[in-house]
Amino acid sequence: MRYRIEIIIGKEHLRRGIAFLISEKNEDKRITAKVAFDGLDDTCDRSFRTRFDTWQSGQPNKPARYHGWDKSEYNGRYTNCFVFKYKSHRFYGFLCNPKEKYPRYQICMLVRHANKKEWETDETDLKQVEELRTNLTIQRMIKEFFKEK
Repeated sequence: MRYRIEIIIGKEHLRRGIAFLISEKNEDKRITAKVAFDGLDDTCDRSFRTRFDTWQSGQPNKPARYHGWDKSEYNGRYTNCFVFKYKSHRFYGFLCNPKEKYPRYQICMLVRHANKKEWETDETDLKQVEELRTNLTIQRMIKEFFKEK
């Protein structure tokens, strides 16, 4: 399968950025974030972009508009997973540090969209995000994309 990255914000930012991982020709059915994001109405789009800006700039997250999972949840299996939320929409992704020269730089790679129907996160979404995060092809592609020239 072939993948590509589309930056939303922050490729040149010193601390954080957000991007979509995209499956070429939608070959990888686990990857749904970009297609879903493109289908959002204007209000929803603006709300998510505000959340992205807030996370990138390190502003306080109140009420919780995005979050990760700590070691006490799911036996610590999803500590690199992350979600942005607005109403019933959830955009799941994973955190990584792709820049060798700037190891503190962190990107949130959005990969999945879900409509939340229950209070708890569906662990299936987290499992799929973790599978994508640990995929060697995807890891190499991310490192290459952020490689300093």
